[in-house]
Amino acid sequence: MVGRFGAALAILLGGCSLVTDSFLTNDFSGDPYPIQAELQSGAVVLGLRQAGVPDRTTVLDLLSPITLVDPGPGIAPSVSNADLLLLGQNGAGGPIDLPRASLDDVQMLALHPCNEDGCSVGTPAAPRPYDAILGADALAGDAIRLRLGDEQVFVLADIGGDEAHRTRACDGVFPSPYRGGGTLLIAGTELPFMGRRVALQTCLGANPDPVLPQSRRGSDALLVLSTSIGITILGESAYLRYLEAQPTAPALESLPMDTAYLPSGPIEGRLGSIANLALVASSSSSPRAPCRQVYGSHLMIARDCVAEDDCPCEDRSTFCGVPAIVELEPPGGHAVLIVPDSNPTLQALRTELRPDQAEVDGILGTNALLSSEIDVDYPHNRLLARCTADGCRTRPSVTEARERTQAQNCLGPSPVGPIF
Repeated sequence: MVGRFGAALAILLGGCSLVTDSFLTNDFSGDPYPIQAELQSGAVVLGLRQAGVPDRTTVLDLLSPITLVDPGPGIAPSVSNADLLLLGQNGAGGPIDLPRASLDDVQMLALHPCNEDGCSVGTPAAPRPYDAILGADALAGDAIRLRLGDEQVFVLADIGGDEAHRTRACDGVFPSPYRGGGTLLIAGTELPFMGRRVALQTCLGANPDPVLPQSRRGSDALLVLSTSIGITILGESAYLRYLEAQPTAPALESLPMDTAYLPSGPIEGRLGSIANLALVASSSSSPRAPCRQVYGSHLMIARDCVAEDDCPCEDRSTFCGVPAIVELEPPGGHAVLIVPDSNPTLQALRTELRPDQAEVDGILGTNALLSSEIDVDYPHNRLLARCTADGCRTRPSVTEARERTQAQNCLGPSPVGPIF
């Protein structure tokens, strides 16, 4: 991120790592009932209560590896631990003062995270001030359910069922999506953090039409999930690749300038749109580029390859496995803020995730997820996705031909909510 917090994030020691150990680093914090959040700004806004201090307006940001409280400008950074209560709205639109989860012995970095006197998320026209960021570290023993279309989040113990069970329940299962990790050096103290950034392979403008060449079936990108911003952020190179696949889209230089607020401060770019996004699970057994996976999913769930097909399978096979995919296509497309590739936020993320991941192309905002329900299941090192509204389609993974009928059944009316 930019500003003081961005400078801290740039001090990464120890490189990046793929997390293979358990995420169970603290006890279960919540309960199975929803927490009403405020989302008018696009950020997931909750509250934190700490003994002896006023309640803090808090941005839940699963992109942030640490929990941060803002002491105000000009105050030297410090590190402390405290027991916290997570607060939700007391009814939709009500005050954020209802205790909903207990977070024990949370490590907090006291640091003013932006260059302005007061920090906000949202937009210049509708800024939302905040004074704390709840990061992924405080929730590492929990599963976080994002039901953003209803402005709700859940803090759950975990999500039941293994990968096969969740797939049969029509979930999109994204195994091992968490990346990054390193050490921050703050006020002379080393703060190690694990790789909990949600990295998602994405196809921009996915079009699996078999008549098209693969180069016109969408453009590949790598996005990281943030719950602190509504609009999705794309680097300019990613948008230019999208233009190659979608030549009728507006040219970059013709788009108007706009500004959004990350927790670290304003970010400027050009306001554009992407027709659709397809989030693609990783697959070690059938590795392909994201847009190739989308095409393969549409073909393999329907039938085997025939001679005239652009078959995605290797070794002349007529069937091959395909990973889970979530297709997000709202009627008006996805608004995106297109920023220079040299943007400090993107550069810091690229530095952290190299060489384990391809170059980060952008940040997936909450607006893109309003028609879906996402389970960030830290205890099981996976992400689960299902659709809750029109404009979303979950395509389960298919690893064997006999699973095809089950996947076809899932592509009917999507079940609302999880099936345990």
